[in-house]
Amino acid sequence: MNRAHLAWEPVHLADPDGGNYILWPHLPCIESPKELRPTGDWTAIAILASSEDIWRWKQEFSEDQKNPGAHLAAAMASGTSLGRYLADITTLGLKRVAIPDPEPMRLVDSYPSSMIFPLEPPSDDSKWADMMVEHADQASKASNLISLLGTGRRWRKVRSEVIPQIAAHAHVDPEMGAAAASAAAWWKEEQRTWKNELGLKRDIRQMSRLRGALAQIRSDDQTSTILVPIHQSRLQRISEVLSMWPDVESMGGGYLNE
Repeated sequence: MNRAHLAWEPVHLADPDGGNYILWPHLPCIESPKELRPTGDWTAIAILASSEDIWRWKQEFSEDQKNPGAHLAAAMASGTSLGRYLADITTLGLKRVAIPDPEPMRLVDSYPSSMIFPLEPPSDDSKWADMMVEHADQASKASNLISLLGTGRRWRKVRSEVIPQIAAHAHVDPEMGAAAASAAAWWKEEQRTWKNELGLKRDIRQMSRLRGALAQIRSDDQTSTILVPIHQSRLQRISEVLSMWPDVESMGGGYLNE
């Protein structure tokens, strides 16, 4: 699958065992214009996060109602790549920038929890925990720490390089286009410590769980469809990995409310 650009339209894939996926791209921490939101019907939603993450989002959302902007301000002051990204996009006059991520949170908040599947395994999953430890070891290597000194230069370079890759869309203005470039820079920086083999292993595991989620609901309806909100910068990679059709991992009690 050749999707070299940063797309705004969903990717539709049909599972070889039956059922469908809608991979819907959105920008992190930004409320999407209604015209960019997915339309149609789907049976369930799958989130590229763990059940613990989704629980934390709900807590952050509740806290933000009482103290608007507190989590956003904290993230901006964190000195992390996320903070750099937020500093970029808060200058663009976008409709709404927030933490937790508005679009996944909107779906989680408006959809029955019994049909929301977390694609990242829980923290007590030993194989996933081992992979996280391996990633932490990679991230802490001296070479990675030293290369942090070049973050600003790398960031500016990526933002410039991806501009021609941003797909045109009638409802995407220059501000959203600029935000897409910053989001691509943020994602590349986040992935710098995930060496190719380990990052692929992570993505395959999540897509195996996605296929397991569809298998779980497909028993009732062969036309079942799962909507997957996904950061725009991950769309190409995730669609490619899913198209490899990795082995199905049973979700068992994988519903969010279980």
